[in-house]
Amino acid sequence: MNVVLIGYRATGKSTVGRHLAFKLSLPFFDTDALVEKKLKMTIAEIVAAHGWDFFRAREKEAVQSLENRPACVISTGGGVVLDSENVASLKKNGFLVWLNAPLNDIVARLNNKRPGTVIRPQFTDWNIVEETIKIVNERYPLYEQAADFTVETANKSIVEVGEEIYRHLVESGKLIDIMKRKKNV
Repeated sequence: MNVVLIGYRATGKSTVGRHLAFKLSLPFFDTDALVEKKLKMTIAEIVAAHGWDFFRAREKEAVQSLENRPACVISTGGGVVLDSENVASLKKNGFLVWLNAPLNDIVARLNNKRPGTVIRPQFTDWNIVEETIKIVNERYPLYEQAADFTVETANKSIVEVGEEIYRHLVESGKLIDIMKRKKNV
């Protein structure tokens, strides 16, 4: 069984995913990174050159490539839930955890211009606050429907979010399933 992190952009999926994978001694995969590696371009460059539909098709390929992984942690792009086939593919062998961050945290992270910060292309010509409110509200029901477990990330560190997921995996018995699969690899 895989642990799959879903949620809007800039909610900490990749960072928490790496932490959780380390804690569980599992491989870590980031669907956005898989697309970037395959195309040798950043997401911003892919979207600028080919558009969002092209990116979504490559994202779907990345999701499908991970469908039969026996035990790993997967971080997905924020729009992965827009395609019901992606959700079905991830659920086939995964436990989906929604990282739900407050809008003000998301906007602050998206506005971060420090060197080394991931540049995320906007979806619209609107200002980032308006765009984020609109898109989050549209996707919220999709995250809620897809999620097997939700973590509210407000005022929590990466470690605290990872520990909350870990505790749930232990208490629900899912960790046993993950470790069984890991041993059979």
